[in-house]
Order: sequence, then structure tokens, then C-alpha cells
Amino acid sequence: MSRKIACLTLDVEADFLDPTGRIRLFEDEALGERFISVLRPRQAKLTAFLVTSLLTKHGPKYRRLAEQVPVEFAIHSHAHDMQNPCTPEDIEQSVRAFHDFMGTDPLGYRAPMGHITREGLETLMDLGLCYDSSIYPSARPGRHGYNHLSLPISPFRVRNGERSIVEVPFASLSGIRLNFSLSYVKLFGWRTYALLLKAFPLPDEVAVLSHPHDYYFHLLKDDVTAREKPLLMRNARSAFDLLEKMLNHLIEAGYRFEFLGDLCAELEPDSLREIPIDRVAPAAAR
Repeated sequence: MSRKIACLTLDVEADFLDPTGRIRLFEDEALGERFISVLRPRQAKLTAFLVTSLLTKHGPKYRRLAEQVPVEFAIHSHAHDMQNPCTPEDIEQSVRAFHDFMGTDPLGYRAPMGHITREGLETLMDLGLCYDSSIYPSARPGRHGYNHLSLPISPFRVRNGERSIVEVPFASLSGIRLNFSLSYVKLFGWRTYALLLKAFPLPDEVAVLSHPHDYYFHLLKDDVTAREKPLLMRNARSAFDLLEKMLNHLIEAGYRFEFLGDLCAELEPDSLREIPIDRVAPAAAR
């Protein structure tokens, strides 16, 4: 059995800047069927990170998705507040809402915009979650920027005294640390990625990111005035085709698709690099 594992992930949040909580991927039957038509023949398992405040609006649609393709649900905050991500109150509320809906506790968490904080990691450890998947092991300038060039591109363990949690970073090309997510593939095009992947392959375990709006951003163009609009519009009409190319590449490269929870269960604890929490998410200045 192959040891190369790919986890396709979907951050199930409201469409870009939509204050009503609309998610067209679950409201438009044609979009939903197109998504399923890419995953099902490739036996691609999906880890879906839920913004739990939207469970009341979309919960039954999530259940229907799970009847059509293999899905593992995890949490992506309760309020998806990008100004105050990962507060203990928000994470605890998200866990409660998830348990009330699913009848089980979540295994994993992903922070809004990937902005995991020390306080957030400590809360996840307090609550006994198995993994976090929030770190972009690269750098990005700007309002929602980050610099994690010193962190591994493969799964590692975040250590805080006697406690720890597995961190599964977003997929990134080795060497150049370019994100391998649908939004980035849309931005740079598949031809660029096909060339780069030959020289800078992915690590053996990858978490591949997408958002619902990545698949149909062109349908939102009349409602979006953000600075990111020109970037997000790139190749918007080809998003499903690009996802097919990404999944086909992973299959041809010898990866098998698993849930993030299953990947973490397979990881050998002694083989994971341990990194102090201060290096992953320094304490906020007071």
C-alpha cells in the first residue's frame, strides 16, 4: 500500500464576502453535481471543515453530500471572525455545535484564513482534538499575510510542555514552498504547476485546500468589490477542470486519498518532528 497520502479538504464557509451565509455549492444542484462528478470516479475522500454557525442553514445539505461521496467533517470555527480568530469561546462553541449536530466530537480544526494563534492551539489541546491543519508553510505579504518559512512542509507535532497536537500544513511544493491549493492553481495556471512539480515535488503527506467559492467565483463578480477580485477571477470558469488535473496528478504520482483524521492515525508519533508552540504561534504582545 502506498505511503503517499493526499487529503482533499474543503473549508465550508459562506461565499466570498456574502453576509447572508449563502454557499452556492450546496444550493445550486448543477454545481454540487459537478463537484461530485470530479471526486467520485477518483475515489477521492473529502475532509470538510465546517463553520458551525452555518449548520442550521446548510446542515441537511452537508448530510446529503456525505451520502454521495466519502466525507469526514471537522470544524472551521463557529463565527469565522477574521479579526479575532481562534478565541477559546469560539472554538468551544464550535465544538458544542458540531457535537449537537453530528453526535460526536470533531477530530480536527482549521483556523479562519489559517491564522492559528497560540491561544487557539492551547484550546485545541485542552479539548483533546487530534489535529490542527492551519499552517501555510510559506510566506505571503499583506493584510492576511504570514511567514512560516521556518516550519516544515510535512506534518509535525506542536509541543507545549507535556501536551501536544499534530499539525498538518497546507500542501506546498518542496524547495520553493508554493502553495498547492485550488486558488493558487487557478492563479498561476496548470501549465506552470505541471512544470514546477517535476522539479519541486510535493511531500509524501499533503492537505490540499479549496473553498466553495473557488469553484464558481465568476458567479459572484457583481457582488464582490474586494482588492482580491482580479486574482480570484483568474481561471474561475475552469476551476472544476483544474481540480481534475490536480487530483489526476496526485493519482499518477502514487498518492492515495484519505481523510485527515485517518492520516493522523497513520502517522508514527516517534517519527514526527516536534516544534515548540512559541515557534509555531508566538504569544500575542500585551
